[in-house]
Amino acid sequence: MTNTPGPAPAQVGGPPGTRDDAGGAGGEIDLRSPGRPWPAATWLLVTAADWPAGEAFTARPVPGPRPCAHGGDVLLHVVPSDGPQAGPVVRVTAWTVAAGSLVPVAEWDLPDDGGWPERVRVTVIFAMSAMCALEEHVDVGGLDPVDLGAAATAAAGLPPFSPSGVPVTG
Repeated sequence: MTNTPGPAPAQVGGPPGTRDDAGGAGGEIDLRSPGRPWPAATWLLVTAADWPAGEAFTARPVPGPRPCAHGGDVLLHVVPSDGPQAGPVVRVTAWTVAAGSLVPVAEWDLPDDGGWPERVRVTVIFAMSAMCALEEHVDVGGLDPVDLGAAATAAAGLPPFSPSGVPVTG
């Protein structure tokens, strides 16, 4: 089963080893490729995640000085660090976007050994499936951009929706 998120933000080239699609979308990363260096914090828009392990797992870097995503998107925020742990560590946070809000899904501090994508795959597939199911019943704001800078203040949980499926604001 392939899960795909809502509309993608503007595309841009990514870290070394990325490729451009034939349609020029550009910057798609195969997360199954081991050993990819993450020199700086990176937002990735997940474009496909399949099961079982070893199947498709791709993403695109989210571009710009003020990156944004849209309702229904599932993202990974990858931050390398050299903390007090033995060896380099990467902090990976899974997010989704619904009704104008960033929703934290899960967070891991993992060895930066290139194997972290397989450790987060199942959670990403769950988030993508949940957002696809939610979109069948409510408007998750697929056309409304959400500033990813708001991640620092995001609260856990989905925003409230009215019985008619419209997000409740205010």
